Amino acid sequence: MMMEKVYKKMPVKLGIIIGVLSGMLWGLNDVFTNIYSQKVLISSQSLFVIVFALSLSFMQDSFSCAGILSYHRAKNTFAKNWQAPKKIYILLAIAAICAGPLGMVAGVVGIAYAGPVYAGVVTSCYPVVALILATLFLRERPTKLKLIGVVLSVTAVIFISIAGEKSGIENITIGLIFAGCAMLGWGMESVLFSYVSHRSSCDTSWLLAVRQFCSAVSYLLILIVIAIFYLPILLTVWDSIFHPLLIVACVLSAATSYLAYYHAIKQIGASLGTTFNASFIFWAGIFSVLFQISQLHLSFILWGCVLIIGIYCATSGTVR
Repeated sequence: MMMEKVYKKMPVKLGIIIGVLSGMLWGLNDVFTNIYSQKVLISSQSLFVIVFALSLSFMQDSFSCAGILSYHRAKNTFAKNWQAPKKIYILLAIAAICAGPLGMVAGVVGIAYAGPVYAGVVTSCYPVVALILATLFLRERPTKLKLIGVVLSVTAVIFISIAGEKSGIENITIGLIFAGCAMLGWGMESVLFSYVSHRSSCDTSWLLAVRQFCSAVSYLLILIVIAIFYLPILLTVWDSIFHPLLIVACVLSAATSYLAYYHAIKQIGASLGTTFNASFIFWAGIFSVLFQISQLHLSFILWGCVLIIGIYCATSGTVR
């Protein structure tokens, strides 16, 4: 009897550890992305930033997809997972568009303009968007606790954004707008993936690989269109984008963060999984200080705490 209790507690503890790890790695990825953008971008023109964001996102998703598929090929689980219903693949493709061109690219542009800390404040509210969408489309009934969480989260974002606008960061408003688009995209992906993961017998890593493949294809198609009309800009960005160490750092931190996030959702549910993942805003702040990118003010720390509490309340009791 005692062994059964220990066995039941272990997956929960492991899920919490994995969830915290997903937030830590995503915060680190935001900082690496910011460092990368500062090295690559020779112009703040929006198209330059978007081409960089598309190129980095394409590398992250295509490399991680290839790695996961190679793993399943080596484990001889490729054929088993491939037999998933077509509906699963369609929903994952939609999730990939939401998290890819709308989420990831907008998130990278937001970081390039506003920095990893203040852009992260907005994007970390994606669980609140997921709650609203789940209420509208999955017919979940929001409790009073969830509504309080929404109010706390929105209030915290407003005050942190005001502090950011006073911080003197150039083009921070543009960055926050793009970060808002990323928040919407990741919120939609969260709902779709939560729906798929609990109605499919496929491995979590396989679902991630499919999602990464679809988003990588979408990035490639957009880059081809840009190459047709704006080839000089594309070549200019690509000419300066080759920084092997930063590419490896971005790809590994993003891929492992995604894997940890999806496994956390499986282990401890969408509520705690998204809450721990949304803690990346704190980790981004800590790593920003360590890498001497920015300084944290007391108001940011206080309202950041309110934000995390709000996100937890907003997603508390979410149906798995």
